[in-house]
Amino acid sequence: LTATELLQGMDETTLIRLVLHEALRIFVDRLVFTEEREWSEEQLDNSAKQEFGCSQDVLQRPILFSCYLNPDHHYVGVEKEALREFVHQRMQVFYEEELAVHLVIFDEVLDHIVRMDRVLRQPLGHLLLVGASGAGKTVLSKFVSWMNGLSVYMLKVGRNYDVFAFEVDLRMVMKRSGVKKEKITFIFDESNALGPAFLERMNALLAAGEVPGLFEGDEYTTLMNECRGSGMQGVDDAELFAKFTKQVQRNLHIVFTMNPANPDFYNRSNSSPALFNRCVIDWFGDWPPEALVQVAADFTKNIELQADCFSTTKNLEDDKERHDALANVIVTFHQRVDEVNTQLRKMAQKYNYITPRDFLDFIHHFMDLLVEKRAEVLEQQSHIDGGLKKLKETETQVAELQIGLAAKEKDLTTKNKEAEIKMESVVTGQAEAKETKEKSEKLAKELQEKAVVIQEKADKINKEIAEVEPAVQEAKEALKGVDKKTLDELRKLGKPPDGVVMAMEACVLMVKPGVGAVNWNKVQTICKDPNIIKEILEYEAESLKEETRLKIEKNYLNNKAWDVSAIQRASRAAGPVALWVNSQMKFAKLLKQLDPMRQELKSLEDAMAESQRELKRQQDTVASMEKKIVDLKTEYANLLREVDRLKQEMEDVDMKCSRSTKLLSDLSGEKDRWTQTSEGFKQQTATLIGDVLLSGAFCTYIGFFDLFMRQQVLAQWREILDDFFIKQKQDLSLVDYLSKPADRLGWKENSLPDDSLAYENAIIMKRFIRYPLVVDPSGQAVTFLSNEFKSKRLVKTSFADQNFMKHLESALRFGAPLLVMDVERVDPILNNVLNKETFKQGPRVLISLGDQDIDFSPAFSMYMCTRDSTKQFTPDLCSRVTFVNFTVTPSSLQNQCMNQLLKSERPDIDQKRADMLKLQGEFKVKIRELEDGLLHALSHVQGSILEDVKIIATLEKIKKESKEIQEQVSQTDSIMREIEQTSMLYESPGQTAASLFFLLESMGTLHTFYRYSLTFFFDIFELTIQKAPGLEQEKDYEARLVIIVKALFSNAFHKIARGLQEADVLVFALRLAQLKASADPQEALDSGGLDLLLKGASQDVTKSSAANQAAQCEQVLKPRLNAQQIKALQDLHLLPCFQDLVGHISSNEAKWKAFLDHLEPESHFPEGWSKDAPSESNQNLQETLILKALRPDRVIFTCVRLVDSILGKGFVELPGFDLGAVIEKDSKSTAPIMMVSVPGFDPSGKVNDLAQTMGKQLTSAAMGSEEGFAIADKAIVASTKSGTWVMLKNVHLAIKWLTELEKKLYSMNPHQNFRLFLTMEFNPKIPANLIRLSRVYVFEPPSGVKASLQRSFTQTLPAEKTDRQPVERCRLHFLLAFLHAVVLERLRYFPVGWSKKYEFSDADQVCARDIIDAWVDSVTNKGQASNISPDKIPWDAIQTIMTEAIYGGRIDNEFDHQVLRAFVQHLFREESFNSDFKLNMALSKEHDLASPDARKREQFLQWIEDLPAKGSPTWIGLPVHAEQMLRINRANHTLARWLALQGSAASVPKARKAGNKRRSSAMANPLLELGTKVKSILGSLPESVPIMERTEASLKDPLWRCFDREMGHAKSLLAKVRADLKLLAATCEGTQKTTNEIRQLISDMNTDAVPKGWRKYAVHDQITVTEWLADFKRRLAQLAELHMTSNLQKYVLWFGGLFFPEAFLTASRQAIAQKKQVSLEELLLAVTIGSEDQDAESFSVKGLTIEGAEWDMNSGGGQLATTDELFIALPTTRLKWVHKDSDEYKATDGFLRVPVYLNTCRNLLITAFKLRTPKELPDSTWIQRSVCLTLWNKQ
Repeated sequence: LTATELLQGMDETTLIRLVLHEALRIFVDRLVFTEEREWSEEQLDNSAKQEFGCSQDVLQRPILFSCYLNPDHHYVGVEKEALREFVHQRMQVFYEEELAVHLVIFDEVLDHIVRMDRVLRQPLGHLLLVGASGAGKTVLSKFVSWMNGLSVYMLKVGRNYDVFAFEVDLRMVMKRSGVKKEKITFIFDESNALGPAFLERMNALLAAGEVPGLFEGDEYTTLMNECRGSGMQGVDDAELFAKFTKQVQRNLHIVFTMNPANPDFYNRSNSSPALFNRCVIDWFGDWPPEALVQVAADFTKNIELQADCFSTTKNLEDDKERHDALANVIVTFHQRVDEVNTQLRKMAQKYNYITPRDFLDFIHHFMDLLVEKRAEVLEQQSHIDGGLKKLKETETQVAELQIGLAAKEKDLTTKNKEAEIKMESVVTGQAEAKETKEKSEKLAKELQEKAVVIQEKADKINKEIAEVEPAVQEAKEALKGVDKKTLDELRKLGKPPDGVVMAMEACVLMVKPGVGAVNWNKVQTICKDPNIIKEILEYEAESLKEETRLKIEKNYLNNKAWDVSAIQRASRAAGPVALWVNSQMKFAKLLKQLDPMRQELKSLEDAMAESQRELKRQQDTVASMEKKIVDLKTEYANLLREVDRLKQEMEDVDMKCSRSTKLLSDLSGEKDRWTQTSEGFKQQTATLIGDVLLSGAFCTYIGFFDLFMRQQVLAQWREILDDFFIKQKQDLSLVDYLSKPADRLGWKENSLPDDSLAYENAIIMKRFIRYPLVVDPSGQAVTFLSNEFKSKRLVKTSFADQNFMKHLESALRFGAPLLVMDVERVDPILNNVLNKETFKQGPRVLISLGDQDIDFSPAFSMYMCTRDSTKQFTPDLCSRVTFVNFTVTPSSLQNQCMNQLLKSERPDIDQKRADMLKLQGEFKVKIRELEDGLLHALSHVQGSILEDVKIIATLEKIKKESKEIQEQVSQTDSIMREIEQTSMLYESPGQTAASLFFLLESMGTLHTFYRYSLTFFFDIFELTIQKAPGLEQEKDYEARLVIIVKALFSNAFHKIARGLQEADVLVFALRLAQLKASADPQEALDSGGLDLLLKGASQDVTKSSAANQAAQCEQVLKPRLNAQQIKALQDLHLLPCFQDLVGHISSNEAKWKAFLDHLEPESHFPEGWSKDAPSESNQNLQETLILKALRPDRVIFTCVRLVDSILGKGFVELPGFDLGAVIEKDSKSTAPIMMVSVPGFDPSGKVNDLAQTMGKQLTSAAMGSEEGFAIADKAIVASTKSGTWVMLKNVHLAIKWLTELEKKLYSMNPHQNFRLFLTMEFNPKIPANLIRLSRVYVFEPPSGVKASLQRSFTQTLPAEKTDRQPVERCRLHFLLAFLHAVVLERLRYFPVGWSKKYEFSDADQVCARDIIDAWVDSVTNKGQASNISPDKIPWDAIQTIMTEAIYGGRIDNEFDHQVLRAFVQHLFREESFNSDFKLNMALSKEHDLASPDARKREQFLQWIEDLPAKGSPTWIGLPVHAEQMLRINRANHTLARWLALQGSAASVPKARKAGNKRRSSAMANPLLELGTKVKSILGSLPESVPIMERTEASLKDPLWRCFDREMGHAKSLLAKVRADLKLLAATCEGTQKTTNEIRQLISDMNTDAVPKGWRKYAVHDQITVTEWLADFKRRLAQLAELHMTSNLQKYVLWFGGLFFPEAFLTASRQAIAQKKQVSLEELLLAVTIGSEDQDAESFSVKGLTIEGAEWDMNSGGGQLATTDELFIALPTTRLKWVHKDSDEYKATDGFLRVPVYLNTCRNLLITAFKLRTPKELPDSTWIQRSVCLTLWNKQ
């Protein structure tokens, strides 16, 4: 029909609704957000009303148009319910014919169906369905396609599916639609997009109907032929292809299904535009609440809901109301879980995606559990009611049991007489039988005697044969060593030795007796037979004919040439043959000799067989007679029984009456209890709905959460039930409700951890609907599953397994459980399995795996495991699996540790507890079984219970057993209370151990290599409780616990410290000490003191209550304290314990000055400074704080003292590393030994030496190449079987391979002697799981000049190098070694030694050595001369190459280059051969290091050996106090790293006491404390930064522009900081959604680190966020002052307080150049330190400090001077830009250029000042001391 014809049949209302419908489809459907759609619909309604003048009734939603209900298939409006009925009917057919998936047809489904139908009916109709996984996108696509007669095509993605396979599928589907004109719906799910190339091709197909390059070459030709074959016409191929493309566009409909929660979704609009502009978008979204309610109502509509299921406060009499309430509860449960996950996302925690599949799972769980639990209740009720009924019947029957038995007396007499007659017949028959039996017994005895004789003869024969058989066997074994090659060699011999010929001929005669005459040619022919050796081996000596034997014996064995030894020497093949012939001949001869004996034996055996037959005949006769006697006896017994029955009948009435009366009395208690229980069933039935709702939700949703969140969510669910007035059992234990005691006992025996979290997880894994994905970092779940399904042939595999597909197919076919390990991602091949998309083919149930269909067993189950607890899975996967979280929790780990400790320390108590727990479980099971048995017996009595003696006996027995067990239960309860009291003693150590593990978990924040597995921790724990020193001698349990806890910390430290960098060892010890102290409230470190030590002052002390003490601090110990020390001393007074400190210092200045001057002030604190009496640990903490303020160089030593005071003296001292001991005691075959080193230090030599010492086979491979990978793989496979060692070097070059290696190692079961060594450099990309699996050891070269010299002469300067002529070469090598030692040692003093951590290595030294050797050889005729004059050595060349190329090539700082040049020029010169030459340039003789008076290598080595181990900093050119600086840097590093560990939750939270149920709608937010801190910071920051006033004149002023830029930057940064803090505060309150940026902010604030977004200017590396904020406020305060300053040049500027200080230098230079009208290049800087005079051309700055020297103001104009201070604050400094030709600048000629850095990190060079130096000291002295100025210092 045309549009006009169609419109003619429409009324006005239909036309308006059609227009609105099309507007909705075209415009509104593309909108994303609900508010946008609502606004658009409102505008459309308004427009319709305005243009058409219609009412709102005409525009009533829903507006549905479809062809389905019109008989002529016209597109007309339809009613919702009519359409629903039609769709429902069609879906029933669809389920039967296509896809058995039940779909509830709620309102939105109808809307989506008509939308999709509208698109798929149009040419070029493509759909993009966007919605949550499980929302029904794919099912509805298939349904609508089926309705419209479209074929459905979906990709079958397999394991090796790639772009090429995808292109094959594309070609196929395009040919079907373009050539065959088949109408197809191509459903493309986002999980099919295995790479960008997939979407690129689909984008092209959408855009143009073709994919460029898809049909080329042969493919194109084939396509053209197929097009012509289908009748398609065209002038040429191009026209044919165009028609083909048009047909594809007409017939192929593409339906994309995507999830907007997928991170890639929003990127695809840019990468694949056709996806959005060529497709009609249908936003499925998530199911709306109305749809959820409809679905829930549809599923639960047939449930019987009684009014008593609801609280009496809400009287729901109407059934519909009750069903509506149930549907709403189900929906609210689902929504609440979604809200919880949203909160988790906002709180920067791991969260789950909740989808409609979860909702449907919840409903299915609810329905299944309801049926199960209702059946249990009804069954129990039926039993109890039946039992009660029988008891009532029994009471009635007792009164009817009086019956007389007098009439039976006559019968009794008759029966007695008959019995006597039968007895006489029995006696006669027994006599006859006895006579016959005696004869047979006599014959049997004779047979036994004959058997003994026969056996003796047989033994004799066998003994003689056995003597010969070993020789025969030995000969056969020798023959097995003869292979085909050896025979061929023998056969090819033209004329072999006679012995060889004889051996082979004799063998042939025996094996091939029918060959006739034998000669060598015949032998050669027979030897060609490949089976000849097999025939010889299978030859039997008994088959040797006597004729042949005699012939061989005569012609061969008796021949003189027959010598087996000679034959063996002559031929490797003939020798064993000869040996075999010899043994076979002996054996045959023996058989011949034994032949008479064997014949005699046979005749004896025949005679015995005949006797046995006779015996059998006699025994049969006896048996027949005895049977007859038995029959007579039976008849006699029957008569006796009849007599007894008659006698007994008289007594039955009395007996029955008495027993029944007793039974009724015994069961009176049960009767009362059963009556109460029967009444209690009403309560169980009433709470059944609520209990099952909780249980179903538990099984569906709870597995993802940890223990804390589970409790929170369950509490919220309970509140929802209360809100909807649904009854629930208040004390319901879901573990007890959903599992049986027997189940839990079995789980525990199968290694399931004994805690509630594990039991909950086991229940979820047992009752799952979607296959479980288990998060199992510790491997406990894998162990449990392996044991649980051991009897069911559990199949273990992983996606990396080459046999994965075989394992999967086998498990699917045969119903074996499948365990898939290391599921960080899911292979697409599993999609159908996860969705359980099975289909039927006849009687078979099949499932598609890639491109094949295989049988699906209903018994199949699959468990996927991942060890990565941080993995965030895709929304699609989350919707397909049931998560089970086995991540170890503090409480569960505490229980495990406590149980393990109890088992070790008190095995009696542990065994008793285990027995009691088992007994309690068994008792509960037994009591339940007995009760069930009692009820079953009562309810299944047939007829009268009094007539069933067996039943009565059974009832009595059951009652008796039940009573006994009840008594035992009461006993076990009291015993368990005693056991629990004893167990409580071990609770605290268990908690400490658990806390220790979580401390180890947090170590990963310090370094990527600090990762430890739970298995490793348990190894330490087990070692401790088994072998703690002193444990065997101690018998007191509490004292033993003290020993164990101490040993646990010691073992943990010693096991882990070897894998830490040296700088982190003390950090780890401090955190251990803090943890140990926290276990004892008396010893716990004061939190305020710890915060001050680690974070610095949190507030300005001058504005606090301690302001008076702060003011006093400025007056004490003058002038000994610098500004930084005064500030630190002031900050101490923020703590109450230091309130009297400044007063004590003021009163005892002499003591405190002596304290400051002491070499070890930590041991000489002035007494009486504190009036408190803190614990020893807190005393040490307070002393550490004082030292940090006054003597920061000694902080490291007090930290060690702090550790010693808590963990014991000498705790941090580590013994020397012994690799052999590690192999023997600390390593396992399953754990690689990871040896990590710095560049240039290779620990592999230790492994080589040890392997040689221990005699171990070691296979080495260098990684980094394919060849290395192949060697490594092969070596590992071989060594795991043989138990040898493998060493892989430089594995940090093979990161991807290491990932696969870790998975292989995790799954293999190697030989116990196998060891794998991995050597590597530090690399952050090493797989974390491999690190956890390994034992890590860090190797750092020893520090110090002496150690470096020794290493040089050992590794780089061997004797063959240094001992070569001329003899001067050895001294040159020594000088090089000393230079190399200086270069490396100065790295330790970074950033003073060098401003950067240059990567100097041994390779530099080797290169320098070769250069020196080359120059020496060039002037000594390649070393021919024995001596050379020092003045002949080309010093300039050596200096230049070392300075500019070898060492200097790594240096990019000009002042570092000066340092290097100073050392090279000092060492490599002619004077270095003088006897009085000094290796260093010390300021005093006491620090001089004289060059050795040596000529030979041994003399130099002796000189090195005599050096002190700890050298002086003056040896490397630094001042003596540089050691102090080094210690301060180390202390700062240690405290900063200790602080980084504070953010970790390394403690076990105390268990919450049970109490009344409380409301918990608002989930506990752990960020509330942080929120308070953030608000405080916000309050202390200014709201804004003032803006510089802009004028025409100011814009021309360079200084104004500089400061304007500073203020603009400050304004921007302040806005950023305030915005971040506000977001953070909102997040802490739970009102702001969390982003990755906010997560990082939370982490930074918790660890007191400066957020990256705030580092918009250079700051000190080790500054905390607390210090940064204080510094930022000071900078803002200076800018505020600048804003108020009228003359910017006169302002005394805090130089380091500028954001861009180098810009100020440029601006000041520009200002003077502008003023003097000269170019910038003509102006140079003149610096005057200590001058406050300021003219019109100078600028004054403050805040500068000098390091490595001091400024001597007493000399004219000032100059550098030596000092013992680390740094000294400089007075106000004048900067003046002067002309380069001026006298003022020329006066600076000869001055030293001193670098000016931003701060003490020396990573940002600002400029250089020219400063005067003393004439008596060369400039190189100051250069080597690394003198510098800094603009900014911590305050």
